[in-house]
Amino acid sequence: MSAPATTRPHPAPGTSLRQHLRRAAGHDHNPLCRPLDRAYSRLVAGFVLTVLAALVAATVATLAVYRAETHTALQAARHRHVVTALTTGAAVSDDPRAGSTRAHAPARWTYPAGPGSGSVPVPDGTLAGTAVPVGLNDAGQPVAAPRSADLILSDSVLTGLTTVAVLGLAAEGGYALRRHALDRRAETGWEHDWEQVEPRWSGRR
Repeated sequence: MSAPATTRPHPAPGTSLRQHLRRAAGHDHNPLCRPLDRAYSRLVAGFVLTVLAALVAATVATLAVYRAETHTALQAARHRHVVTALTTGAAVSDDPRAGSTRAHAPARWTYPAGPGSGSVPVPDGTLAGTAVPVGLNDAGQPVAAPRSADLILSDSVLTGLTTVAVLGLAAEGGYALRRHALDRRAETGWEHDWEQVEPRWSGRR
């Protein structure tokens, strides 16, 4: 019966990132360094580079969303014109059951493109005959206000965080699978070596 033994499939936990990078690049000439050690260091180096790439990708995605939404908001603002409309009916709450403070009311307005009418957003409780501001596009149709800078910023940050989370989880999953494969290789190699050494070490032939 062979004696139990503790395997060390990977380098000591104290191995620094710098040492891993040197070993992964082939600059570690330690005669005790095994091919398995180099494989593990390449895994660590690859994981670090992947995380850095994920951060770069998240930054790029954040800036791209911010610029795109800011451009869209500016374009919408250029073609949005605020006029004064007169409500022709009382405000109706958007969701009375939820106690919503948002409401719409029928209204009429004048605009260079011609007179218009429609349902416009108003404060809840607005009465008929109340003058309210309404945003119109170039054709004189009601349009919503452009997204605020705060909403654009929050969307951009959320995009960046989502990108980091997705790529980070993918990198961590790949790292775990590869490390498991290296562990298995180390255990198999150790068992083979122990079969050769154990009879001599125990005196059993």
